[in-house]
Amino acid sequence: MIQTRIWIFMVHSCMSLVWYHDIVASSVRHNGGWETFSPRKEISPTFRFFKEGTEGNESWLIHQSNKAGEIGAWSRNFSVKGGSYYQISALCLGTGLSNPRANRYVEVFFEDDEKKMVIDQRTGDYNRPFYPSETEKIDGWVKFEGKVYVPQRASSAIIRLFLRWEPNAKVEWTQVKFVKVQKPESRKVRLAATNFRPAGGNSGIDNCRMIEPFVKEANEKKVDLLVLGECITTMRNGLNPETGAEEIPGPCVKYLANLAKKNNLYLVTSLFERDGEVIYNTAVILGPDGKLLGKYRKLCLARDEYRTGISPGNQLPVFNTRFGKVGLMICFDVHMPEVARGIAANGAEIIAMPIMGGHPTLAKARAIENQVYLVTSTYSLNENWMQTGIWDRSGELHARATKTNELVVHEIDLSVPYFWRGNIGNFQNRLRHERPSFQLPK
Repeated sequence: MIQTRIWIFMVHSCMSLVWYHDIVASSVRHNGGWETFSPRKEISPTFRFFKEGTEGNESWLIHQSNKAGEIGAWSRNFSVKGGSYYQISALCLGTGLSNPRANRYVEVFFEDDEKKMVIDQRTGDYNRPFYPSETEKIDGWVKFEGKVYVPQRASSAIIRLFLRWEPNAKVEWTQVKFVKVQKPESRKVRLAATNFRPAGGNSGIDNCRMIEPFVKEANEKKVDLLVLGECITTMRNGLNPETGAEEIPGPCVKYLANLAKKNNLYLVTSLFERDGEVIYNTAVILGPDGKLLGKYRKLCLARDEYRTGISPGNQLPVFNTRFGKVGLMICFDVHMPEVARGIAANGAEIIAMPIMGGHPTLAKARAIENQVYLVTSTYSLNENWMQTGIWDRSGELHARATKTNELVVHEIDLSVPYFWRGNIGNFQNRLRHERPSFQLPK
């Protein structure tokens, strides 16, 4: 069905229809209530409106020429009630996009009766634009969706559907909805980490058994996600990466998965994984159903790792949990900004990181620059070295472990945005389409 509609869309594109440039207020009704917008006429793309587009609904097309730097949007004003929440949703079909997240996006901002930017009473600062996220992809169509708070003094919302900076590209927007909704439900999550280093065991399973009391304590404290230390199965038991590596899932992962199930939580740790002749330092996330939700192979290896024949991974997976999206990193990954950036770009709200050691300022930086919560489990208690605890989007460290064999817990609410003062606003909301869209020179 979608393929047929796409073919219809291509036929429509070739038909001789009316082209709308510099639309004035009196002609807005001919475009479903929408006007065209571009910062300057010389960089304006071409706009077309269809009463019946590819999906059989009203649709708004933007088509760039072969010139660089074109940018434009379909724009419409909606009346709103201040102090309320509204949900925006729209479907987009694009062709010729080299970097879709930067080339096409939706923007929502608010004005008062005098058409001036309004103050957001929650922050005491000017309200910044809201950018709904990409939530679904079906047969080429991408759905943008999100709930936004309307400042008290706002009387109108301006929605803009953009295409920018991609010569010869084309997007079709359709099924645009903007409706008043209830306040979003809270998404409270209890995060935990341990400062525990196994010692004295004779096997990986011995080390895993030592972890059990901490998992039980986490359950008693109603923890949702528990992060343990790095290379937990070979710690101080005479094993090394070669002798202690196992396939995943292997005996240790299955044992820990059973612990996760018994205690109704998600559990993250790292261990050495054998895949044929290749050995990885791999983080696993185990679910409350007792299954392996997924794994991440460490990308940035420390010298002692690659010198002993450990190989790097090449993926940045993100995992869906009952409370949100979780990504994984391991130790030296924190020293390289690309890893956390890639995981956050893939949708992670929380990153769990088993880590031997590293500079705590880098953990703070990764949390701030990607606007994620970072849960770290290390073996150090040195205040100038890596810490065990939970870092929030402002880079503040919560529930820091101050003694060995300690479990620390901190509750967050993923439904509450973090607002930076000044011209930044909700930085998490902006990252996806504002970060660099090109390959940096080597």
